Amino acid sequence: MDTVVVKFGGTSLASQELRKEAISHISSLKGEGKNVIAVVSAMGRKGAPYATDTLISLLSKNCDPATLDLLMSCGEVISACVFADSLIREGIEAVPLSSLQAGIVTDGVFGSADIFDIDTKRMKMELYDNKVVVVTGFQGVTVRNDITTLGRGGSDTSAVVIGGFMNAESVHIFTDVPGIAVIDPRLVPKAKYLEQIDVDYMYELARWGAGVIHPRAVAAARNYDFDLFVRSTFDKGQGTRIIKDYKIKGPVAMAVMKDCAIFDAVKTDKLIIEGEKKKAVRPLPDSGYSLLTVVFGKYGKEEIREAIGALPAGTELFLNGLCAHIFVEAGKVESLANDLYERLFG
Repeated sequence: MDTVVVKFGGTSLASQELRKEAISHISSLKGEGKNVIAVVSAMGRKGAPYATDTLISLLSKNCDPATLDLLMSCGEVISACVFADSLIREGIEAVPLSSLQAGIVTDGVFGSADIFDIDTKRMKMELYDNKVVVVTGFQGVTVRNDITTLGRGGSDTSAVVIGGFMNAESVHIFTDVPGIAVIDPRLVPKAKYLEQIDVDYMYELARWGAGVIHPRAVAAARNYDFDLFVRSTFDKGQGTRIIKDYKIKGPVAMAVMKDCAIFDAVKTDKLIIEGEKKKAVRPLPDSGYSLLTVVFGKYGKEEIREAIGALPAGTELFLNGLCAHIFVEAGKVESLANDLYERLFG
């Protein structure tokens, strides 16, 4: 049977009612004859008893990184056990596996580890017994069996890499939105959703502010050939399919990163943008500026400039590869986003 990997975030698992919505997707896949691996995040958001941010608050700010990773990993362990039990109550055989049991091996970077190997024997054995395998996302173990976490959004990355090692037919990232919107609907309420998008375009959107899927997960997806979907837990739609070599000409989508600033630098943790000086951007709390990035496909710089057109006073435009980066005062970003949406996608 073909294997499908599904990932459910904390908002999809926060209550028994919500977990039933997640289970309905697994039930549909099982009905199609699929093997299913479910990767889970910690339940709920900050303030919920087992959410990652809640667990972090129990330790001092300067605690040992290994201790912090060990504590943070507990949220996903609880979630895997609860979700597996919920599946069993609905008549679906399931087993929860920690990252150690699932054979997920990471490097020794606490708080930002990379998965470099997975021993898939245990997962394959459980699938052979027709069980849904519920795996803790966001984490792995080193060769010394130390727990390491993958950083924010790490469960997305876990799902993609597990899908790769298991030769999955597809990976489905379930969230609380119905796919990848052309721009955040909270800024542009009428923004349409994309049926499909090229993986390279999606990577640019993800790393410049589109928070629906983590950029590390998209980068990892470049290494594999399965179909990757971003879907809603709360409806049966296909969502957005992220694929390779789906190149189009013209504007693709937009992303917004809040609290950014422009500064001169030789090195940066984000990106050096072309221009007379080396310009860089980075998140900067309370800067008063936002970064609006438009991702284009198969457009030259002059075509991008022409498409962007006139910008409000006080904005700065930089072009870099597929992207047009626009710095704008935070109070004007919503107006600019709506204006550009009308011009580029209306």
